Amino acid sequence: MSAINIFAVDCDAVTCPDGALGVMDVSTEFCNDVVQSEITSIIFWHPVDGVAPTNWGNSMLVTDFDILNTDATDVKQKQLFLKGGMPEPDETTIITNSFQEVVLSRTQTVTLSLYSFGDDTYDYLRKLQCGTVKPKFIFSTAGGKLYGKDGGIQATKFSLALVLDEGEESVEKWTITIAWKTLVSPDRVPNPLP
Repeated sequence: MSAINIFAVDCDAVTCPDGALGVMDVSTEFCNDVVQSEITSIIFWHPVDGVAPTNWGNSMLVTDFDILNTDATDVKQKQLFLKGGMPEPDETTIITNSFQEVVLSRTQTVTLSLYSFGDDTYDYLRKLQCGTVKPKFIFSTAGGKLYGKDGGIQATKFSLALVLDEGEESVEKWTITIAWKTLVSPDRVPNPLP
């Protein structure tokens, strides 16, 4: 599959039927260490001209990013603060011998809402609506995590819509939907950004 994103867990290394699965964290019944999951920002960059954050992994620092929304050269990363989520993926499966169901790929989707933007961001997002350039990206959550991979996730869908609701409580917003093909969930590392 040409658009599949390979993350740190590579399914080719988990061989059938005795592939090693490795270790898990210690689990205690009454000690729950939960992590908030709401997506709070997206960091993206031009897929050809842009430069991905460096040093992807648990030791990332603020200096590994080169974020500047006002850069017109498409070299630097852009960041939007928004809210969103990532539901269960859609799976493409086949049924093989002995009624075994095999997952061929998963389509992972994030849906984001952007409420605060100026004229330059408005025009930038309208250029993304053209659909000819799909930025590479990573995203952060309220739980202090970055999700993605070294070099960024390659989207198969980058869809944007300006939404103008009616009513006294309505405000301008953009709805951004990003999808990508994969077999496993994205890599997760601590977010060093403030």
